[in-house]
Amino acid sequence: MFGKGHVGWGISTTPHSLSLFAGGIARKPALVDGRVEPREILDLTVMFDHDVIDGAPATRFVRRLLELIESGYGLEREVPVRAVR
Repeated sequence: MFGKGHVGWGISTTPHSLSLFAGGIARKPALVDGRVEPREILDLTVMFDHDVIDGAPATRFVRRLLELIESGYGLEREVPVRAVR
């Protein structure tokens, strides 16, 4: 996000109970099928207002969010283009 080798962070100034910040993508070692391999990793920061949201449901939400992002949920597969008549 800020260039190679730099990291950033965000401070929520909104009155919302959930804030999500997408950071930069960096190449880092990751565990894949029991092996350490270089992967591109997206940094995400999720902030909750703990006066409104308890830690356990927040953790379940973030876990499910990561599952959906990692699986590519919602991304359509390539659809053949039909000829226009």
